[in-house]
Amino acid sequence: MLKLNWVLGAAAVLFAGAVGPVRAADDAYDLRGPAPEKGQVFVTKGTFKIRDADTTMKLAGQSVDLKITLAATSEEEAKVLAVDGRNVTKCQIKIVEEKTDVTANLGGQDMSHTEPGALEKEIIISERDGKNWKHSLVDTKPTEKQTKELDGRNGIENDDDLYPEAKVKVGHTWQVDGGALVKMLGSSFTDVKGKLDQKFVKIEKVGDEDCAVIQSAGKITGKMKDEGEPTIDVKMDLKITTYRSLKTGVNVKESFSGKIELEGTQKMDDLKVKIKMSGPVSGESTTVLKKK
Repeated sequence: MLKLNWVLGAAAVLFAGAVGPVRAADDAYDLRGPAPEKGQVFVTKGTFKIRDADTTMKLAGQSVDLKITLAATSEEEAKVLAVDGRNVTKCQIKIVEEKTDVTANLGGQDMSHTEPGALEKEIIISERDGKNWKHSLVDTKPTEKQTKELDGRNGIENDDDLYPEAKVKVGHTWQVDGGALVKMLGSSFTDVKGKLDQKFVKIEKVGDEDCAVIQSAGKITGKMKDEGEPTIDVKMDLKITTYRSLKTGVNVKESFSGKIELEGTQKMDDLKVKIKMSGPVSGESTTVLKKK
């Protein structure tokens, strides 16, 4: 599952394994994997980084050019509470860690800031309501900031649209519409367009898991919401490598790199900051399916 943890808000705060055994060439594999099961628990750790991004911020008639590096780290433990076919309809997610480290250089002066996630250490109950998700916190009422964060989240999503419906052999290529990434990016994104070219390149072991290695590349555009309004234009040119367990359908390891461009407005307190940012982006994640 591709998960990109966008952390532009933190910038506004600152300014304000071994190869597996040889397989027969004609073997075919189900890349979608089995349906989720009630009681399954997934632990996902991830990093996301925009390095030395050329950034312009405008506020109250003033314009500032600076270099910004954003480095986000996260860890979540997700438990499946209910399923309907291949779709999770209710889940519990514990935010173990969620923070963003921001460094910037302004006129030769270095600045730094660490922004903890508004939901760090919280436990979220997410329940599907039609095509959307409704979220609540266990044993506490969310603050205004937490409510905004919850509104931009999804639950555990079905990623079947990213993989072929039928079994395929090593070497198989296919293309998916950028809109298939909407579920993975979260409900804070809208109007996602573009194409991803994907290829099943080989089988490789990660730990004890036989994994399909899938390489993806493409250009994607979309809009990112700020307080419910799509105010930031996003462009991404990405290359992604995914190690997907053939037994469980879990992406046990994933990495991506490329370039990102963002332009629009970000609210800071009661003011709107105009932001334009462009730079290299990278990240990686691991997911472990805990034994019941």
